[in-house]
Order: sequence, then C-alpha cells, then structure tokens
Amino acid sequence: MSDQRTKGAARVRMLAAYAALPLPTERESVVAATLDAWLPDANALSEKMSAEEYRDLVPITVLGHPEAEDHGEH
Repeated sequence: MSDQRTKGAARVRMLAAYAALPLPTERESVVAATLDAWLPDANALSEKMSAEEYRDLVPITVLGHPEAEDHGEH
C-alpha cells in the first residue's frame, strides 16, 4: 500500500482489490471501522517486537497443519 494515510472505506476497497476479494459496498464501513481500530495497535506491536531485545523471542506454541503431520512433514 503506497499511501499509509489511506483510511476508512477507501482503504478497504483498495485492500479488497489487491486481494481480489469481492466485498459488497454495504460491508465496507464495517470492515473499515474494524481495521481503523485494530491497525494502529497492531503496527505499534509490530514495531515493538522488531526491536533488538525481542529478536530471540519465539512463540511457545507451534501450530502445525494436520494434513502435513499425517504425512510426516513439519
């Protein structure tokens, strides 16, 4: 996304177009409200966790795909 200032329904339309996802116009405002509330904190957490002091931190839970596990793949 070249313009990080794009917000609201315009951002939702742009993201849906990039992902080739059909999104009815009446849903744009609901999705926009969710993204506008969620993204600032998600970006702040991402920035924080990118700091040198967290580089060696790894999740305690490893999620596996059941189909891959059935075939001995990890």
